[in-house]
Formats: sequence, structure tokens, C-alpha cells
Amino acid sequence: MWRKLLIASCSAFLLIAGSSVHAESVDSVILGYPNGEEQTLRSEEYIFLKGSIMVSPYKVTGVLPFSVPGKGIWWLHDEQTVIFAFTDPDDFIKARLSIKAGEKELIDDGKSYTLRQEAVLQDGRVYLPIREIAEAYGHDVQYTKSDGKINISIEQ
Repeated sequence: MWRKLLIASCSAFLLIAGSSVHAESVDSVILGYPNGEEQTLRSEEYIFLKGSIMVSPYKVTGVLPFSVPGKGIWWLHDEQTVIFAFTDPDDFIKARLSIKAGEKELIDDGKSYTLRQEAVLQDGRVYLPIREIAEAYGHDVQYTKSDGKINISIEQ
């Protein structure tokens, strides 16, 4: 009986551990922004979660309706929140957009957007749902996969 329990436990562990690894076999993820710029994401800049590609906050800035200044992405550890800043007309850097890890809400300048996928904190890094954020700002998102390459095209 103990042997069967041990085998079942090990099988369950392997199944769970295997599912946390990238669910898809890909060689590269290419992100195309509305301004025509393309970036090939490094492995630490994205994860797969529940069928979605989650990206580093720095990769989200290309879909925001405002410019984020250098060093304008802040992590509030105690609140588990990512803040995106902007430069106001008087050249002051101010917080504008916030997303809390584990929640499906994006707050931009007091306006709340509900996302289908929550922001996540994994291995000391925060990842955001690029499709949901782009769509919240009215962008169309196209996703294609072929020959181990994923292309995400974000258009106005």
C-alpha cells in the first residue's frame, strides 16, 4: 500500500512540475508594436500561464497611450504593485498606471479596466498579460505560431 501511495505521489508531483514548465515548445517570441517596432523577447522576459503569454513590464510600454520615462517603472514591494509613470506637462514624473500582482485590474489615471488574466509574480519577477493590456487601450492583437516561433502583432 505504501508503495502505491509513493508511486501515486511521485506521479502527481511530476505531472504538476511538468505543467509549470513552458506549456508550449517555442524557439522565439516576437512582439510587434503599433509603431512598427519589433522585439524578440529573451526567455526571462516572458512566461506562459493559462494559455496566455505574460511579459515583463518593460515590454508593455509600447502599447500604453503615454510615454514612460527612463526609470519610470516602479515596483512597490509591500503592495506587490507595478507602477508606470509619465512626465506631466510641467516635466514632473508622476505615477499614472498601476497593476497589482495577483489581481485582474489595471488602474490608469483613476479609470479601472478589468483584465481576463491577472498579473503574476514568479521567481522574483512580475509578468503582465500583454494581450489584455493592449486590448484595454483599443489595440487589435494578432497571435500566430509556426515552426516554434510565436508572433504577437499589436496594431492600432
